[in-house]
Amino acid sequence: MDVQTAKRKYAKKATLVNGHTSGITALAFSPGGTYLASAALDGFVCIWDVDACKLLYRYEGNSVVLSLAWAPSRENTVLFGTRNGHIGMLTISNDFSMRGFWAHDYPVESIAVKGNLVASGAFGELKVWQWQDLGKREKFALVRELPEPPKTSHNEHQEVLVTSLHWTGTQERPQLMVTYMYHGVQLYDATTWQSVRTISCQGKIASASLSEDGALLAVSNLAQGFDVYRTDTGQPAGTFRHIVGKPQPTPVLFIHGGRAIVGGSTVGTVHVWDLEQGGRFPLHIPSASFEDMSPVTALITSQMKRLYWLLPYVEVYYIAYAVLNC
Repeated sequence: MDVQTAKRKYAKKATLVNGHTSGITALAFSPGGTYLASAALDGFVCIWDVDACKLLYRYEGNSVVLSLAWAPSRENTVLFGTRNGHIGMLTISNDFSMRGFWAHDYPVESIAVKGNLVASGAFGELKVWQWQDLGKREKFALVRELPEPPKTSHNEHQEVLVTSLHWTGTQERPQLMVTYMYHGVQLYDATTWQSVRTISCQGKIASASLSEDGALLAVSNLAQGFDVYRTDTGQPAGTFRHIVGKPQPTPVLFIHGGRAIVGGSTVGTVHVWDLEQGGRFPLHIPSASFEDMSPVTALITSQMKRLYWLLPYVEVYYIAYAVLNC
């Protein structure tokens, strides 16, 4: 029987500067990996050239952008959610156009796109929109406002807070997975909008990542690290502990096709866990310009196996992956 030993090396590519002046709130790659979109508390959305690692566009809106998601079939269109409850759209073109509409009474902290369906989460509000391309303009029609998740005696007095949104399933029968800070995970059938599965998680869910095949869900808790659950049964598949630091949300992300997890912290460190081999690889962020290590606020990868994370600036790393067969 073949025994595979994976060796992974993470080499720094570049630091992206002169884009933002305050903490990063969101990151998103374009579908083909050509562009990286970043948003920050300074109210700007920046579009970066991935290969050249340089700033292409810098857009200033009328509110802080908290969430980003590229249109799946478009390399030039990114959707975003703002603190004042709007969903907007940026199109990279000669005139770099922007459009948007009011969607929520609260800040839009989560947004996810699949085909012509857009899901948005704002505190306890969860809405699904149908995106219609009308040529020179787009129209968003409300499809469904989903109810609050079921409550138990353990969380009935806790505020309902959406922390992440993930589309899964097929194009013909899509499903929407929603994580809540205190109320676990709900999986909805996007054709009937009925809940088809509930996953109860220990502790709070600060953020989450769904593996490419939809089989595993990694959740970041506010205290000790990360937990992984099987989405078909809801059973735990692994627990990963490290120093998180302050009790505030830290990102977690599947990489290498779901074979590894990368997790951030509030103390300026990033670790990669190999799910197959069980090893852990530390990544340390230089702190020469900071009195204290800053929180790692966002993580994102593209199909091209690049790993990005952001503090007040953007750190760019290449991921080299090699497998030895014995």
